Amino acid sequence: MERDYKDIVAELKRAFPKDTVKFRSDNHRPYIPNQVYTDRVESATESRWNLEIKELEINVPHRYVKSIVQVQIDVHFRDGYGFAVIPGDPSKEPSNINTAVDKAVNEAFLTALDSYQMGWRDLAPYKMKDWAGNPALKHLLDHPEPDSQTAVVQSRAIVDRHCLVCSKVLTGDEWDLLGQVPNLNRDKMTYCFDHLPNHLKRKIDKDNIHQFEIRTQLD
Repeated sequence: MERDYKDIVAELKRAFPKDTVKFRSDNHRPYIPNQVYTDRVESATESRWNLEIKELEINVPHRYVKSIVQVQIDVHFRDGYGFAVIPGDPSKEPSNINTAVDKAVNEAFLTALDSYQMGWRDLAPYKMKDWAGNPALKHLLDHPEPDSQTAVVQSRAIVDRHCLVCSKVLTGDEWDLLGQVPNLNRDKMTYCFDHLPNHLKRKIDKDNIHQFEIRTQLD
């Protein structure tokens, strides 16, 4: 029996497993990989969906690509847009154009799925100072689905990792937070959150710091 459209949408909104959210290496912002979204759409619709590129503008002189795509599920559809800069000199490195096209199309795909609130429950804890802090969206944090794992979890203890200052065993969340400090060797510069130097804390995304503090309050 084929799924009803409203059941498909409910499945798209469902929270992903714990640790699905990743952090970009350049700015440490949270994101969910494109492949995760594609897999969810494929499973939720039982392969009854289609992605169509409605518009693709490749502007070589000004080095950008703009894309508009449409995600169709049965008779319903959502549009999304994406934009990407073509790096370097396209005349010398034409393959960079293909890279920019892929990036613009992928971004448009994610924009379309974002209109289904896909991934909102997972990203909300990291966006408290952005859209998730709005009282109208508080339900994303206050009412997690009983069958799903959300990003708000209690801190996890790990072994053989001790703070250089107080010798306290680090929690898993403290260890993960250290991994978000650019160019920090966690094996040599191991600190608990309380003793992490302020100049290192400032290098971590503020949303991630806030989410860490939320988790520690649950302990």
